[in-house]
Amino acid sequence: MLQNISLDTSFWVLGTQIGIIPYLFLFFRVHYCQQVEQEIVTTNPNESPLIFPQAILFMVLQQDGRLHKSEPTQSIAMFGPGESHAIALALENKWALLINDVRPLVYAQSLGIPCVTVPDFCLLLYTQGKITYPAIQGYLQRLVNTTSPRLIDQAKQAANYIANQRGDRL
Repeated sequence: MLQNISLDTSFWVLGTQIGIIPYLFLFFRVHYCQQVEQEIVTTNPNESPLIFPQAILFMVLQQDGRLHKSEPTQSIAMFGPGESHAIALALENKWALLINDVRPLVYAQSLGIPCVTVPDFCLLLYTQGKITYPAIQGYLQRLVNTTSPRLIDQAKQAANYIANQRGDRL
């Protein structure tokens, strides 16, 4: 059974960049709110013919029914609109939250919301046998310039431990 989860823009953008978004639907029923959609689909066709990869992937998965629109009844006025609404949606529905920005992540965790960062999700994929040890190493390396070193280091340490237990290390 898939777990309901609220989507924040930060997770989507980085997950798209490194190529892990299609795996989400093996584990989660992904919910998004209008504010997150607006942040992801940032290109206005009336202003520019450009469509960014994260936007086109979002639109395709939205059209095929893998993304579910849900709105919170209230927002949390702590961060940007997308983060505030994604956190509120998770909190109201007692869902987990897909997020990668550290400050809102820490805040959401302080509210008792289970959170999944991009490095966490890469680790989940490895522990579930969906990707190899070299693949998780590559994904985490690609996050170095965009993700908190603490989040990456936690995932690396856990992956190394699991790899040693499994004998996966090269």
